[in-house]
Amino acid sequence: MKYLGMIGLLSLLVSCAHDMRGPASSLGPVAEDSLAWGNVRAVAAKEVDHKAVCFDIELTLTGTPQDQARPSNWTVAWVDQQDHYHLVNLQQRDPASVPAGGETVSPYGSYQKWTNAFRTCAPNVEASSVKALVLTPKQLPYSFSDGLKLVWK
Repeated sequence: MKYLGMIGLLSLLVSCAHDMRGPASSLGPVAEDSLAWGNVRAVAAKEVDHKAVCFDIELTLTGTPQDQARPSNWTVAWVDQQDHYHLVNLQQRDPASVPAGGETVSPYGSYQKWTNAFRTCAPNVEASSVKALVLTPKQLPYSFSDGLKLVWK
């Protein structure tokens, strides 16, 4: 009988863990992009918040210094259906936190890996008019030409 209760509890925990998602995936449609062979990756969800469209962005950087995962290193614009760019301010999540991560050790060496989450909103915009979000780094140790373009289909 004791083992039956433990098996039931374990089954419940496994089923709950399966439904857990990160902030971006639980909000709405998700778009993602990467550059530098996946060493720089962004995932964003958009949602309507009062009279604005808001974006929750999760950024992961591998092989970069911590300061390159901060909001101050990124320029963000949303793209409308006519391919016009509209700059928005990038804010760190509330409560603010420093980028998480640090030194990662693997069989092929060690490297820095950082993650950070941001939120930005475009006021007086309809969700259907937002085609994409563009994140352009100001500084990265990788070569890039266009930055990250996250497109919602």
